[in-house]
Amino acid sequence: MFCVASLFLVQAFGFVLKEIRIEGLKTVKVSELEEIYKGYINKDVNEQAVSDIVIGIDDTGYFEDVSYELIGDDKAKVLKIKVKENPPVQKLEIVLNGPGLVDKETLKNSISLAEKKAFSFTKFWDSINNLAKLYSDKGYLVATPRSQDRSLAFVYVSGTITGDVVKFTITEYVLYKLEFELISKDEELKKEFERIKKEVSLRQYADYERKNWLERIFDSEKNYVPTLKDLQNAVQSLSRYVYFTLANISGEETNAKYPAKILNLTLVENTVVSEPVKLKGVRTKGNTVFPERELVGEVREGTYSNFAILKKIQTVREKYDKAGYFIDLSLEPDPEGYLYIVVTEYKVRDVKFEGNSVTKSHVFDDMVYVKPGMLLNRNDLQLTYVELMKANFFKSIDFDFRPVQNEKSLVDVVVKLGEKDKKFDFQGGITYGPPKDGPWWNGFAAFVTLSTTNPTGHGENLSINVQKWIPTTNINLSTGIRRPFGWPIILGAGIKFDSNTTESGTSTTNVVYSANLGTIKTPLGQLSTEVRFEDSTESSSTTLNYKTLVTSASYIYETLDNLYIPMSGYSVTLTANKYFPFSETGSDAFSYLGELTLHLPLFQNLSLASRVLVGQSFQTSGKPVTFSLTGLNQVRGVNTSDSGSVIGLFNSEIRYKEKDQMFYGSLFYDAGFVSNAFDFANIKQSVGVEFGLTVPLFGLIRLGWGIPIQAEIKPNFFILFGKTF
Repeated sequence: MFCVASLFLVQAFGFVLKEIRIEGLKTVKVSELEEIYKGYINKDVNEQAVSDIVIGIDDTGYFEDVSYELIGDDKAKVLKIKVKENPPVQKLEIVLNGPGLVDKETLKNSISLAEKKAFSFTKFWDSINNLAKLYSDKGYLVATPRSQDRSLAFVYVSGTITGDVVKFTITEYVLYKLEFELISKDEELKKEFERIKKEVSLRQYADYERKNWLERIFDSEKNYVPTLKDLQNAVQSLSRYVYFTLANISGEETNAKYPAKILNLTLVENTVVSEPVKLKGVRTKGNTVFPERELVGEVREGTYSNFAILKKIQTVREKYDKAGYFIDLSLEPDPEGYLYIVVTEYKVRDVKFEGNSVTKSHVFDDMVYVKPGMLLNRNDLQLTYVELMKANFFKSIDFDFRPVQNEKSLVDVVVKLGEKDKKFDFQGGITYGPPKDGPWWNGFAAFVTLSTTNPTGHGENLSINVQKWIPTTNINLSTGIRRPFGWPIILGAGIKFDSNTTESGTSTTNVVYSANLGTIKTPLGQLSTEVRFEDSTESSSTTLNYKTLVTSASYIYETLDNLYIPMSGYSVTLTANKYFPFSETGSDAFSYLGELTLHLPLFQNLSLASRVLVGQSFQTSGKPVTFSLTGLNQVRGVNTSDSGSVIGLFNSEIRYKEKDQMFYGSLFYDAGFVSNAFDFANIKQSVGVEFGLTVPLFGLIRLGWGIPIQAEIKPNFFILFGKTF
């Protein structure tokens, strides 16, 4: 509320507002109010502008009275605003009832009010909304005192004001029990529904209460507060059945260790016929994917109950659903006495892209597996989503289906894409690990990476990577482009420099120039070829120079869900290299490398990941081509300088990663060897734990501890940069 003290001074025409003075502030800082009026200073304003400023200050809610006056001449004025603050808040309290989905410190930081500062109803409601947003951003259904219905909310945020004490209360409800009511007199349907109920996967706290202490170690009470997605999945699992319709869903509070709710679902039997009816049989119409006999079996004359007809319809739906097809079903009686199940198979008329304001469609349209003329299939959509995400061009991918007017069976598929806001990634950091040899400071390492993917929308990429240890320097520059001019190829080039100096004073310098050409991914896999020139110099008492031209060919076939941290799928990679000497000591050799990875999902966020790598080189002359257990091809936690013409490596781990997160943890077992023959001599083995996380400005970092099995039982720390296997 405010009053106008000097309205007669405000002219209908404009004037310059030279200054604004606010009097009466005690706990509220002027800087908090400046944002409201700073855009008006030294500008031509009128009565409406003055009113907007005063209303804006009043709307902060800190003041019980606001008045103003204008002083000065007709051309320039000073606005004096007098305020009277509300009594200050003496104490803020946060009460959390529930398993603690959000920690109290985070809750506290979301409150806009402050102790010893004037109370504000505006900030009071802002605080409630901020607290609610913390939960809604995590996917929970949240209600506040302003919500019309809170019966289905599993988080309730409220606040109370008692004198100068403000208390915010957050109530997190666990789902205690899921109860169903099926309105039907059909005993067959009731029996079928008992089976269907078991497919509704919602964690119920009543089940947690029955678990013993050991089972509870591997569980968390936080898992029993359902998210909106959990509830939608439960409803969706019921909607797969044609036997009934969900008529009502409601929640009621009950007593448990934590605030709890019972969720009640009321379902009503769908009625095709109210009484059993005599039919010549049940047939299908419009089906092109499956023959009639495969959908409804043998057509038989007989008396059909409502449940028997629904069961036939359900069989048709399940057959299509299992194959991933989108359909619509209806019934059509026939004068001859047949009942037809009419199948409408949705066909794609057109595929459109939205949101790719920068990225050209020819860069990625080959990764869209939904094509015009095809039947709409869930598997094609899923494959499209996975491949587009792996390309790392977009931050979000979604699909929209738009019906075609006057064409019931046709739909337009819209691929909705979100361009990345951040086109360049900068990563850098310093790490330390105790060196095996040399002084302690040799354990320091630093790295800097600048990379960009698709900055101009033509599918190009550029990466500059610099790593520096005390005795070692690595510099890597790589660039490439996907589908230039729409051609079905991927081009790339790179320059790599590394140097190393040993304790004995021997220095090695390597420079590698490379160019590569590959095909885009096809149903049969990907082929690529590379040409690189290696220039290596070793200096000690003498200097040796090795120049070698290497040509290589690779084949890759993969079905991975993610290229960086895969949780499902497999990959096969085969590479052959031919070395041609370009100096007297250059390598003349041939080598091959084969890799197989397999990822088997065990649970929603848990998978078994395994990798087998085998390689061998055949030397004719020149500098030896050897393998070693280092870098991404290592037995984690084992420090070895062994090298040889043969490598064998097995990595296996149980990996935990939440969906759409770039953090994971794993327990691993590794075994590997290098030798000059497949004699499996001197196999190195280790077990340990690894963590991978994406850190702003650092990128994906893998670190962990490995315990060598044959050697001394001592955990060795390791750190790796880059994708997992």
